[in-house]
Amino acid sequence: MPPDPKAATYQPKAAKPIVVDQQLCGVRLSPDGRLLAAGSFEGSVRRWDTTASPFAELPALKGHNGWVQGVAFHPDGKLLFAADSWGRLACWPAGERDAKAIWNVTDAHDGWIHALAVSPDGKLLATGGRDKTIRLTTSDDGKKVQTLAAGEDVLAVAFHPDRKSVLSGDLKGVVRQWDVPSGKAVREMDARVMFLRDRIQDVGGVRCFAFTPDGSTVFVGGSQPKTGAFVQGIPLVLAFDWKSGQSKPLYKGATDAEGYVLDLHWHSDGFLVFVTSGQPGQGKLIFHRPSEPQPFFTQPLPNPHSLTFHGKRVIVSATNGNSSGNGRVKGKGANDYPGNFSPLHIYDLPA
Repeated sequence: MPPDPKAATYQPKAAKPIVVDQQLCGVRLSPDGRLLAAGSFEGSVRRWDTTASPFAELPALKGHNGWVQGVAFHPDGKLLFAADSWGRLACWPAGERDAKAIWNVTDAHDGWIHALAVSPDGKLLATGGRDKTIRLTTSDDGKKVQTLAAGEDVLAVAFHPDRKSVLSGDLKGVVRQWDVPSGKAVREMDARVMFLRDRIQDVGGVRCFAFTPDGSTVFVGGSQPKTGAFVQGIPLVLAFDWKSGQSKPLYKGATDAEGYVLDLHWHSDGFLVFVTSGQPGQGKLIFHRPSEPQPFFTQPLPNPHSLTFHGKRVIVSATNGNSSGNGRVKGKGANDYPGNFSPLHIYDLPA
């Protein structure tokens, strides 16, 4: 008999991390869980065959100009989409060893693409960028369908499970629902607690979304910023009722050194899985049931940026502990600075 996911003993087991020689911006597992993809700071998409032990790395997908922050699989698992900080959006055959891009749009956005999502039916892509727009693009050929003017930097996008709406979250904490067929903004939901106008710099913003399977609730991840000087804030998750648009706090961190909720997913066993990242070395992997006041699992990790899961396996991309990427000299030369890298932390849930 499988363990009860609501029981206090429902705890994951950590496997040996996989060390990657680059800093990763995002990780995603294919729908069948057999392929892991991750965007890198160096402008490539790294891939691993997860059926091997340890994971067997495939050749990287190259051709991006900047940080690849957005990575997403088509629902059928055959295609992989990636978006970078230069505004490029590309489509790849996901599992081919020596894959070549199927299509490549160099100017999908004017500058940084912060967010990427695939519609539930796999027909459309939604991207959000620094150019203050959301673009809807066909997944099979990369042709632009619509450009939606958001008015602010768009940091998060997601499709509603009904396929009729797409959500955007911006720097100032505004969540907008857009009607996909017409491209019109239907309504706004207020997450402005996630924004701070500071004399040093404006900080905060909606960073991620997750829906319950029936679409009745959308969870919004970000931070309640305290200062723009050192970008300090308290991690925050708000739960919005889809019908009414009303929200309530679901999770709030303890200190303003904990930073942001940067990635957020609904697990099929009935709980939220998310990561926080803040001041150097600060971060957590958290499992939280919406019906309970506190998380039932919290694992400290150094600055995790993203997570993915398939079935009973959860994978988190974090940052190397005791990071030397802060300017400490590695060798004799004054400019010999080591870079950060991203261990992939693997957790297995009870079967």
